[in-house]
Amino acid sequence: MRSNAAFLLTCLGMMTLFSVLPPEKEGRVAATGALALAVTNVQQASGTIWVGVYESSEDFLNRDKARLVACRVNATGSVTMDIDGLVEGKEYALGLFHDLNDNGELDTNWLGLPAEPWAFSGQLRSKLRLPRFGEVSFVYRRDNRHQLLRLRKW
Repeated sequence: MRSNAAFLLTCLGMMTLFSVLPPEKEGRVAATGALALAVTNVQQASGTIWVGVYESSEDFLNRDKARLVACRVNATGSVTMDIDGLVEGKEYALGLFHDLNDNGELDTNWLGLPAEPWAFSGQLRSKLRLPRFGEVSFVYRRDNRHQLLRLRKW
């Protein structure tokens, strides 16, 4: 009886272990790494820089579906942070803003334009509309894991 219970516990333990392993792709475990993000043009040494990490066009700019990363701002100039857990070869887009008053929201003016500094990964095609996922996305590679984003004001 004890051997059956021990066997059952061992099987449950193995099932738990396999349920938390990263997904396999073509028989191999997906490689993950950290993105080294540098944000420049920080003009105020207060507040928080919020980074939204997006994995698809369906999730893009949806706060509820974003992976949010926060970094306190204690100096002007630039802020650096690591965003870990990115999958090698997967496409991502970053959207960020400097929350100057720490209210957790991107404040806007009466026209609905950003009143706080903001940035996106990739190159914007127009300031007159929100970018599309494909315009600001990049493919994460551990051998090219650095991103440099410059905060902008409207």
